[in-house]
Amino acid sequence: MDSLHVRKLYVRFFDVSYNPVKGAVPLADLYNGIEYYSLCKQCDTIPAIPDSLSLEIVPTVFITNFTFEKVKLQDIPELASKVHRKLDQMITENTNNRYPKTFREIQFDCDWTQSTKEKFFLFLKEFKQNTLKYRISATIRLYQYKYFEKAGVPPVDRGMLMVYNLTDLHKLKEQNSILDLEEAKRYLTHTDYPLSLDIALPIFSWGIVFRNNKYVDIDRNISLTKAEQCLFLKKNTSNQFTVTTDTVYNNIYLREGDILKIEDISSSQLEEITKFLKPLSAKTDLTVTFFHLDEELLQKYKTQDLERIYTNFSNR
Repeated sequence: MDSLHVRKLYVRFFDVSYNPVKGAVPLADLYNGIEYYSLCKQCDTIPAIPDSLSLEIVPTVFITNFTFEKVKLQDIPELASKVHRKLDQMITENTNNRYPKTFREIQFDCDWTQSTKEKFFLFLKEFKQNTLKYRISATIRLYQYKYFEKAGVPPVDRGMLMVYNLTDLHKLKEQNSILDLEEAKRYLTHTDYPLSLDIALPIFSWGIVFRNNKYVDIDRNISLTKAEQCLFLKKNTSNQFTVTTDTVYNNIYLREGDILKIEDISSSQLEEITKFLKPLSAKTDLTVTFFHLDEELLQKYKTQDLERIYTNFSNR
């Protein structure tokens, strides 16, 4: 973070989902608070952040599209108020005199559809009325970007273009569902999106389990290197393995004959996609962020490679 001059972290504070009994409710709160990420100086297991790093924390809330499918339109103001109170409480708990400007923005992440956009957009308007001291941003998927006239534009201050998860991970095929360059190019056909945009790029990986060519499960804690070291896996192609014996790995039950497909993103792929995203940086000062912050994932990338990605956007 120090080498890359990181000044901002997007941190998931909690999710919102729909419960048949309780309705739309916040859940899966951030464990241990912001202290874990940036403010902890006394814990030996967490590296101290240099005082020279003045970090801005952007609380992020993931709201399932299912929530807006189920919640009634007249209940949206109450939901916005509930989420506002929850965020305000958590921000207050994690703000102190030493970091008076830590929080300036709140981001909402929802893969809304045409049938739910009215409710989601109303939620954003209601939330914004509850607080005037924060910028409000929302995530934008590539199809929402390309077809914004149909998908709608959220009533927020900025958008975060999510340049990953482009194809269906449930299908066993050669395409990389995290980031397929040709698929991404099909969506990056204009620069006319009405909102100022930031950009999120993927550095995560996962393993997808298929049984009889059908999706079974996903392992978010396995990499290509780990898979190559597993004695119960036989390598078929550059990123596909066959399970040779029944076993349990990372709490996932694997049967003999299952196929494990590893998907990850290389530095060269990241650099290639920036060529098509760069025109967006000419319109506004943008934040480029990598998803997500993980010690093991970051070991795959050299600092200079990630720095070059940032530089590609800043050199206009």
